[in-house]
Amino acid sequence: MSVMFDANFFIGVIVATTVSFVIGGIWYGPAFGKAWMAALGKTEADMEAMRKRASKGFAAGLVGAFIASFVLGLLIQYARDANVAGLPKGIAGGLIVGFLVWFGFLMTTGVSGAIFEGRPGRLVGINQGFWILSYLLMGRSWATGFGSERACRPR
Repeated sequence: MSVMFDANFFIGVIVATTVSFVIGGIWYGPAFGKAWMAALGKTEADMEAMRKRASKGFAAGLVGAFIASFVLGLLIQYARDANVAGLPKGIAGGLIVGFLVWFGFLMTTGVSGAIFEGRPGRLVGINQGFWILSYLLMGRSWATGFGSERACRPR
């Protein structure tokens, strides 16, 4: 299948990227920031050192969210065009693809990696909670706005 990218596709990428980035800021800030730091074994003194290099982390997070949004938008369109498993249109379709991407790729690699690294279960839960919420909401934004049927059309 040949894909044509139009302005709506790239607007969709920006919207879904922003959704993921904002969720990350809230998740690892006011929502679970202290619990996340405690699960990492970090102190308030460690926070200051982290703040000094935060711009690199934010830049990496933004680039990662952009790539994830781009690929998720493509997957949603391809799945819909191929009528994979009768994928419904709209919100349900976006949520299903977002969940499947999280479950099949992020959860499996994240949990197994954390087990090998000896990470605490609480840290794994906080991180995976962010990833599932992020992918569900990115999928929802694609399915209800820019990406569902207009953004990336077969030629």
